[in-house]
Amino acid sequence: MKLRFELALEKVGELSKTFLILSNIKRLKLLLLLGKINPTSSAEIHRLAKKEGLYNNRETTYRALEDLVKAKLVSKIYDEEKKELVYFVKNKK
Repeated sequence: MKLRFELALEKVGELSKTFLILSNIKRLKLLLLLGKINPTSSAEIHRLAKKEGLYNNRETTYRALEDLVKAKLVSKIYDEEKKELVYFVKNKK
């Protein structure tokens, strides 16, 4: 997975928040995990994260996902078919 950031003076505050979020090894590993899977629910993400030894509590996984959403690295949408929120990496290539 490649992450690219445009460094501009007016975006320094936003970038520092993103880097602070990514400075946590578990959130960084969660982001890498999300890059390997299709859009999926927080429950399924938690199951995979727990299997990888990242998080034990579903609430902690959810908070980490929301931190990644705030940093605009992950998106969440409501999947009409599944009738649930799903998370996915933005601009995944």
